[in-house]
Amino acid sequence: MSQRFVRPASWRGWLVLAGFVAVIVAGIWPVIGWINRPTLVAGLPAVAAWSYLIIFACCAVMALGNRLVAEEDGDDD
Repeated sequence: MSQRFVRPASWRGWLVLAGFVAVIVAGIWPVIGWINRPTLVAGLPAVAAWSYLIIFACCAVMALGNRLVAEEDGDDD
């Protein structure tokens, strides 16, 4: 039995996928290495502020995905 790679079927799906890839890229080592400097951002070390940004970005992409998929599926709750 061969496994298939599942791809998004619409532009909305591709948009959500791109958002998740951007969040993942923002959290990998080379990017964290660029951010990890001894500076304060809003009273926090830069890497801590970056971590909060990644968490909020992930929540935003999930919320956007829920809205776009609900519109695509015709779910009007």
